[in-house]
Amino acid sequence: MRWSREASDEALFEAAAARARRLRAFGVTSAEVKSGYGLSTEHELRHLRVARRLQTEGLLQVTTSLLGAHAVPPDVERDAYVDEVVERMIPKAAEEGLADACDVYLDDGAFTRDEAARILGAAKAAGLRARAHVGQFADLGGAELMAELGALSADHLEAVSEGGLRAMAEAGVVAVLLPGAWRTL
Repeated sequence: MRWSREASDEALFEAAAARARRLRAFGVTSAEVKSGYGLSTEHELRHLRVARRLQTEGLLQVTTSLLGAHAVPPDVERDAYVDEVVERMIPKAAEEGLADACDVYLDDGAFTRDEAARILGAAKAAGLRARAHVGQFADLGGAELMAELGALSADHLEAVSEGGLRAMAEAGVVAVLLPGAWRTL
């Protein structure tokens, strides 16, 4: 978070462009780019602008996800931050056409099911699709919430119920497994 907030727009772009070039070297032509390390409206929007620039400059086809609800920043009260995401961050990202979807980290120690439902409900109302990090460490009903919302996808899924997975499958929510994250954490 500290590095991404202090970096210039050009430094952010060059770091992202280097990753994009590595992906291209392996034949990847499209990628989802998530924000999530700025943790303020100003910085999350900067990250999304950089992601859009990757496509503008022909490095990759990009779809973007606003992941402002990745963590609560250390200098902000939790409820105030959720309000910021819902009332300022999502509307600005949608208004500027910077995000295609909104993602929330819904897990133990992250955002609750109720907070995620509020955030993703606001995102849907703003015309953004829903995604979430769900059940990496605990089953908080996130898989079922993603099914209820008709989400694009749910990531992680190490700790979700069979019923939650069935609900996702029936609703057409894509299950994204991240074995590298599981293995390293």
